[in-house]
Amino acid sequence: MRNLRLAALGEAPYAFASTVERERDNSPEQWRERLGWGTWFVAYVDDQPAGLVAGTSWPDEDPDRRHLISMWVRPSHRGLGIAAQLIAAVRDWAADAGAHELELWVADGNEAAVRTYASAGFVPTGRRQPLPSNPAVGEELWVLAITTAHRAQPHEAAENPG
Repeated sequence: MRNLRLAALGEAPYAFASTVERERDNSPEQWRERLGWGTWFVAYVDDQPAGLVAGTSWPDEDPDRRHLISMWVRPSHRGLGIAAQLIAAVRDWAADAGAHELELWVADGNEAAVRTYASAGFVPTGRRQPLPSNPAVGEELWVLAITTAHRAQPHEAAENPG
């Protein structure tokens, strides 16, 4: 996870709330703590890590809301549907937890992320804030309503095999 996260921060510094400089020297204990922030998903292609994403919740927030964070796919593996699979994994995780909304922040100018998240059903909310890693750049909150269909799909197949 450390190697993927640092690769992501180095390749797309404009997209993240953190920086390589901030995370590069984290101790193994700090990396383990980061893993505890949520549920992490790693996509593999030919036994090589191709992307990662995490789903999390903040303790002081609405229990019906979950967050998609740290999304990244290696440039050599973009356009293969990996981002959609990672988003679906977090959406399913959130649905299984009973969440009604999944949200994420998109940095201004990150048009690839805008296209990816829009195609997954996320919509911009108009809520904005400075990007923590570069306050000169803004970011916008996007949200996906998790419907009953999202929750029922995995279980329906198991309950109604016919």
